[in-house]
Amino acid sequence: MNKPLPERFLMSFNYRSGRLAGVASALALALSHEAQASNGLDSPDVGVAQVGRGGAWVARADDPMAVYMNPAAMSFQANGVHLGAHLMIQSSCFTRVDENGESISPGNAVPGPGEENGPEAAQCTTGVFPNPQLAAVFRPIDRLAIGVAIVAPHAVGNVDWGESVEFDFLGNSRTQPAPGRYLLAGQNSILLFPTVSVSYAVIPDELSVGAGFTWGIANAELSTFTEATSGSAEDDFTRDVKATLNTSDMFVPGFVLGANWRATKNFDLGAWFRWSDAFSARTALKLESGYWLAGGTKNEQPCTPTDPGCNLTDIADAGSFRLAIPAEAKLGMRYHHPLKGSDHPSWSVRRDYVRDPLSDDLFDFEVDLTWAHNSQVKAVEIQFDPGIPVKGTPGTVPEDGDIPHNWKDVLGVRFGGDFTILPNFLAARAGGFFEGKGQDDEYLNLDFHMGWKAGVSAGGTVRLGPVDVSMAYQHTFYGTLDNGGKGKVRALSGDLSTGSRSQQAVNGGSLESQLNELALGGTLRF
Repeated sequence: MNKPLPERFLMSFNYRSGRLAGVASALALALSHEAQASNGLDSPDVGVAQVGRGGAWVARADDPMAVYMNPAAMSFQANGVHLGAHLMIQSSCFTRVDENGESISPGNAVPGPGEENGPEAAQCTTGVFPNPQLAAVFRPIDRLAIGVAIVAPHAVGNVDWGESVEFDFLGNSRTQPAPGRYLLAGQNSILLFPTVSVSYAVIPDELSVGAGFTWGIANAELSTFTEATSGSAEDDFTRDVKATLNTSDMFVPGFVLGANWRATKNFDLGAWFRWSDAFSARTALKLESGYWLAGGTKNEQPCTPTDPGCNLTDIADAGSFRLAIPAEAKLGMRYHHPLKGSDHPSWSVRRDYVRDPLSDDLFDFEVDLTWAHNSQVKAVEIQFDPGIPVKGTPGTVPEDGDIPHNWKDVLGVRFGGDFTILPNFLAARAGGFFEGKGQDDEYLNLDFHMGWKAGVSAGGTVRLGPVDVSMAYQHTFYGTLDNGGKGKVRALSGDLSTGSRSQQAVNGGSLESQLNELALGGTLRF
């Protein structure tokens, strides 16, 4: 149960009159949320059946993933255990340009991006990541249900943007520092979100409410580059320092609330709300100065044999960071058309009020309206302990290193449904979603793509005795973020005249992404 956090941080350094300042911005571990107007930390949608319906599931909520995604619906399920996984394949490209719209070439690197015999203008990466889920529901009495789940964020946890790019120069293979290295070089994260929920049917087979407690157990290692000084408004890799942050938070408390109401025989309503405490932890910090040679290749021997660690700063407890986790809510409306005379599995009659759409319904269609309070994330708040020296330089790490993100609240819609092909045996489903833009282009970053999102999906379920086997595919489109080179994220610098920030924006340019995923899971009911 890894997840991917899509997460990351920006390290910057301030070098003024013998003072180097380093800061790590850790946009850290994505919490596990499903398809709602995603809160920016992940992308819709977690759960195999849920993906196949475009995330429109809060009113249906018919498998044990309801423990997290609408605990109220557990009171209308049989005892069951669900195990599923997504294979997520996310491709992204960042094209860095200056304020004139020209591709940025790191200093001393010949030729520049997009030029003949030079590297491609766009720096691209593809991350492949498994995203598993485990959930179980038990009903000790007809009206009461208890559930447990371990869910991972719906994101790619391991991403390698790379610190350099390769290109062919007059028939010879060369490298130069990557244009996006100041934003993110690499990320490796592991995240689990256990959840325990309880639901109670206030009115049997009609109205149920539920609540759950969630907590996070997470670790992330993130790397990026920064300027030591900002002597000009151009990219100069000779001033680079590589920074690696390793952080863990073993307890991120939160809760989920849910309601499920059968308003009429054919019309259901579902509601869900999630709140979480901020992601907050102490951080380890590693800095590597003297990283590049003059030609733009990595300096493999920055130190002498008698002082092999002359350029390494490695602090196990260097400071802290805090990232607000946006609250989310959704409201679902579902119409379902009943089947006549269908057989029902034995497990569906062992408890009263068990709903089994594969036996009960010919088809259903659901629409979910969603909201995410993304505007809680104004910046990644980073504070380092005072007086930490940086080896290989006369500098120290600064205390204040907040990185602006300026996310915006997001509204979204999910729609999808199932059609029963063979009652009590086979169903097909399809759906889609759309959510609005969550960030102005001037603040684009490589940690999370906050452009608008739209997706299309399809899937199905086959019943093999007490086990439902489900499959799904979803493609997610991302709206391109493009600021034309007029970005607003700058690295820290020793230039007091520029406010101790780099003269050039390190996020000028455009970001494009797409996500393909395959999901497979099984639910055992008894």
